[in-house]
Amino acid sequence: MEAKIFKMNGTENGSIKLNEEVFASKAHPQTITDVVKAQLNNQRQGNAFTKSKGEVCASTRKIYRQKGTGRARQGSVKSPLHVGGGTTFGPRPHAFDQRPPKKVVDRAIIGVLTDKANEGAIRVVEGLDFTSGKTKDVCAFLKSHKIEKALFVVPEITENTRRAVANLKNVKVVTPLHVNVVDLLNYGQVAISDKAVKMLEEVLVK
Repeated sequence: MEAKIFKMNGTENGSIKLNEEVFASKAHPQTITDVVKAQLNNQRQGNAFTKSKGEVCASTRKIYRQKGTGRARQGSVKSPLHVGGGTTFGPRPHAFDQRPPKKVVDRAIIGVLTDKANEGAIRVVEGLDFTSGKTKDVCAFLKSHKIEKALFVVPEITENTRRAVANLKNVKVVTPLHVNVVDLLNYGQVAISDKAVKMLEEVLVK
């Protein structure tokens, strides 16, 4: 399986052989769904908290006498039936972490990369480094490659590259070790350095 290599200015510059185990291997949709759910759950803080009746700070005296008033029996202003009272079965702090096996995660990433390769959404770029550190150079790159939103995959994130994309919401830079399913799906297009291709293949195929 081969893919074209492009220069930074958008012109073609030869081709590169891609590992079919990474870029031509389908994954079950449920596998991708499970990994996405796990990743999104891991981003949740899980710190929502409401007080129960026993935790509300208020008077404990009986509101009014038990009989003779014609009203329903009430024993405390901390009751969930009162404004400012406790909450029944409210949220409590807990962890949402899910840890799918690494092989399952890698399989999901491979499945998404395969779909993107079939759609022509993966572009191998020679160099892919913004040494000037200027945002306008990233915008020029996107325009020359006709890309609106992209995930950049580079061997190493330099300080200049980090600065160049810092103010762009439609671009994110990661290394092959940090490629994940959610980013691949969110950013649509993938611009990957010719050197990062081999590193990504080594990470996913062992």
